Amino acid sequence: MSVSFFDELSTLSRTKKIISLLPQRARLRVAKTMYDYESSAINGIDIVAPLQNDGLVCFINTKDLIGWKIFLFGEYESGTNKALAKYIKKDDIVIEAGANLGSETLLISRMVGDKGHIYGFEPNPYTYNRLSFNVAINQLKNANVYDLAIGEADKEISFNIYPKGFCNPGMSSKYVETSITEKITVKQMTLDSFVKANNVPRVDFIKMDIQGAEMDLLVGAASILSQYKPTIFTEALQEYNDVKELYKILEGYGYTVSLIEENGLVPMNGVAEARDGNWLAVNKAKSA
Repeated sequence: MSVSFFDELSTLSRTKKIISLLPQRARLRVAKTMYDYESSAINGIDIVAPLQNDGLVCFINTKDLIGWKIFLFGEYESGTNKALAKYIKKDDIVIEAGANLGSETLLISRMVGDKGHIYGFEPNPYTYNRLSFNVAINQLKNANVYDLAIGEADKEISFNIYPKGFCNPGMSSKYVETSITEKITVKQMTLDSFVKANNVPRVDFIKMDIQGAEMDLLVGAASILSQYKPTIFTEALQEYNDVKELYKILEGYGYTVSLIEENGLVPMNGVAEARDGNWLAVNKAKSA
């Protein structure tokens, strides 16, 4: 049996207040116990919440894992945000493949400043609508977003999306199909084609979190990787990609690859050391 809107809102407010008084290590566990976004009794609430107390706001739903974290903790992935802030430079032109509802799009727009730009891509209609809305309500002048998949060829593709009410719609994927996903058709472009068609002057940084399509993006960005040698931040999970094959592709384009850890970068010296995590790839010619 689902709870009422007001009871749910009260529980959310109480949860946020209580976890603010707890040690950092206990907050996530207690928050999940008090307000379990995965529970069928939880409907989720659409609400505009502050993002990192930085003057940015994000339209979220509290049943969505990302929205739940933003409402209760002010951000989604602290480690990712710290890494992006460290390696994205002011005035950079950034490509974000798999922008989801835009929590990191908004932060990146601040990182690159007025002379920089971010191009965000999200093929899931539900999350794209929220992404567009979040860019609009924050009045971002240096961000453009597109309901496109970025891949290895210019064509229409089948894309697997999760149903309304699923706790993490950002897991929608070109390749991963489950018993509850639905297939839709979306437009896909290569990054090379997009940059040419939209007169993007250069690409300095690529962030991708696209649930198994990372290698496709790299194949379709051969000209960009060769010409601009952008720094690349990517999620690398064996669940979605053969991480050793992903490493080989990046190495073939002239990149050194490091695992991003709390205390900094840990170089992976060869394909045998490739392992799950967030990676930073820097072109050897650019870092020389």
